[in-house]
Amino acid sequence: MKIRQYVMAYRTGHEKIKELLPDGFKSLRPVLRINAECYDGDEDWGYVELNTPVAARGRRGWLNIAAWLEKPDYMHLEFIPAGKTGGCPHEEDNEGCFYWDYESGDYGFLDAEPISENKEYCECSLSWELPPANAFYDDDERIRRFIRLPVEEILGAYVVDFDRKTRE
Repeated sequence: MKIRQYVMAYRTGHEKIKELLPDGFKSLRPVLRINAECYDGDEDWGYVELNTPVAARGRRGWLNIAAWLEKPDYMHLEFIPAGKTGGCPHEEDNEGCFYWDYESGDYGFLDAEPISENKEYCECSLSWELPPANAFYDDDERIRRFIRLPVEEILGAYVVDFDRKTRE
């Protein structure tokens, strides 16, 4: 499947991130990251997630805080490609992603997806409105508290096109 992935990371309060993490997760950096994906040439975002870098259970990766099947109205995010290409500085420090597994009632882990294609750097802007109450299935207030953390500095943004292999 052809994927166009938009990624941006921003700095916010490290102590607040630490307070909001589930038990057993250690924050690695004062960073929140948004990934947004378009599928098979469609320009609409078909999946969006909010993450933070963590260590847990002997692994280092991204903790999926919230995910949406389309960009929510209360997220104002814009990417403008800058014409320069390169890589992501923390790719080597990413084993994968922790996500909430509703079947097991615990966090699962998905190994990192290798992407060898060059990333095109972007200019990016982000602002949040307060999400409506009950915008999330579970843990509504914790997720709302993550979203309310201020965007102190956008650390980087890129877009990358690649073919996603089907996971087994």
